[in-house]
Amino acid sequence: MKNIVLFGGAFDPIHNGHINMAIKASQELEADVFFIPARVSVWKNESLDIEHKIKMIELAIKESGREDILHISRVEADSKEEVNFSYLTVRKFIALYPDSKLYLLIGTDQVNSFEQWREADEIANNTQIVYFSRPRLKLNEDNIERFKMVEIKGDPVDTSSTDIRNLKSLDIPYSVIRYIIDNNLYFVKRLKAYLGEERYNHSVSVAETAYDIAKSNNLPDLGKYYQTALLHDLGKAVVIDQQEAFVQALYPGYLNLPKPIYHQFVGAKIAKEEFGIEDEDILEAIRFHTTGKANMSPLAIIVYSADKIEPTRGFDSSDLIQAMKVNYITGFSIVLKDNRRYYEANMVPYQNELTNACMKQYILD
Repeated sequence: MKNIVLFGGAFDPIHNGHINMAIKASQELEADVFFIPARVSVWKNESLDIEHKIKMIELAIKESGREDILHISRVEADSKEEVNFSYLTVRKFIALYPDSKLYLLIGTDQVNSFEQWREADEIANNTQIVYFSRPRLKLNEDNIERFKMVEIKGDPVDTSSTDIRNLKSLDIPYSVIRYIIDNNLYFVKRLKAYLGEERYNHSVSVAETAYDIAKSNNLPDLGKYYQTALLHDLGKAVVIDQQEAFVQALYPGYLNLPKPIYHQFVGAKIAKEEFGIEDEDILEAIRFHTTGKANMSPLAIIVYSADKIEPTRGFDSSDLIQAMKVNYITGFSIVLKDNRRYYEANMVPYQNELTNACMKQYILD
């Protein structure tokens, strides 16, 4: 290997920003990139087992399709040192690859604190430090000059592992999402505490269905569909009297709706206040996932539909799911017609201003 980029960090968990940074750095520097997950971070108090983090990195690399340039190094994971300082890692790579040029890839927050790193000058002498800018963070120009740092130009990286751990974002590869779900990591226990096991399982099925539909329609931000579907039923954890009091306080115009509908409004409130969701597109999709409404976003349409047709609902919904995968707009019309037939056959009251407006706009006769 002629050029090697060292990309260390907590990767707790790895996200799309990390993968995009690594690929861009590889292209710019004509280098192979080694992800170096820290067993124990110098800066953070971590509890997740290192093997979980390594497995998620492996999955993310495989999903990226760039196993030719992206690799994992276990030099810190397998180290017996109490703390793995970066200068020691650099020394190990010099010994392993004496004929290679080493680059150290860091983020803007690390640029601004680099003078605090142990043996910072040694690191700068033995590697070329490169960095990506991060939105809304001002750069420490003194550090850039002192350590001769070089910026790599690319799309802004504004993804946070902290947000992912808290389910404020799911901007991560699908295989990593599945690993988190399958291994009950990060936000899963908290979500189960709100929803209960049965409703949680339903929400995961809705998330899988929504993700598949969005992917088949070539829509962007696929993690957002999974995230919104996981959160959509949060309001059902609240007793009906409290739901009614909330609607009366903030949505008095909807008090005439059947009470089982109230949870959609409460769910958006919980998503915002308890899970830190600020994206209005997500909040609106939750707020109207039961009734629908006029002028729905692609996210709202797909989460609404996935909630109604996910495979554990107890009927064969495969044709409806396929219709949504082919075209989510025409598929939505088919789903709405099917819902209407079900409501009428079972004498379920469904006529209300929101649902009527939704059906009027989206049912294609």
